[in-house]
Amino acid sequence: MTETIDKHPIETGGILIGYILNNGVWVVIENIPPGKQAIHRHAYFEYDTDFVNYLQNVVATQYKGRLSMQVLGLWHRHPGSMDVFSTTDDETNILFAQGGGQYGAISALVNCDPKMRITMYHVDTCGEYEEIDWYVDDGEMIPDDFVALRYTSKDELPTFDRHGVISDSNNGNDGGNNNGSDSQSADNADTANGSEEIIDTIMRADIKGAKDYTLNDAMQDFKLIIRKLVGNGNI
Repeated sequence: MTETIDKHPIETGGILIGYILNNGVWVVIENIPPGKQAIHRHAYFEYDTDFVNYLQNVVATQYKGRLSMQVLGLWHRHPGSMDVFSTTDDETNILFAQGGGQYGAISALVNCDPKMRITMYHVDTCGEYEEIDWYVDDGEMIPDDFVALRYTSKDELPTFDRHGVISDSNNGNDGGNNNGSDSQSADNADTANGSEEIIDTIMRADIKGAKDYTLNDAMQDFKLIIRKLVGNGNI
């Protein structure tokens, strides 16, 4: 939330990119800043659209799973304790939701009243809101495949000739694919501190949505898992 701290006390925001799993879980991998030409006021905020569109593509390209990575939604700060969306926000949120296809989008509000807090919502394609829980991964819930970088050593860099790239071992969609590798990775994962069930649930999910399993179902299951882990003293 360094963007919020840097712009305090005026409004600011960002764009969230990552993956949507078919069990209803949204995995945020990156937060794109609003841009140098963004408009920041005490009760108004507007993204630098050209900058955001450019940077989100640049950032996504750094990951092996870039072909499956997508814009999930957005966040912005509101003044005081106002943790509901304005009419302008509603218009922006529904544009994001409809752009995300049948799964809608996520949209978060940040308040500093005076403690910083985040309220996360799912927005469906009709503009209806549902407040949802959110969690910060400590390195054990999100599979390594989802955050694997495209190039991590000089041996992985592409080879060029005067006509362009002639060899690139990382040119495919290696991360976040839905060909069964997620299940295999889950079976082989080194799961510690009692997080096996959470990791297995995420990694076995294809990066799409499932019509017969709602976002609310996923959140309820997720909370149940967390409660079990806390009760067992594993986290």
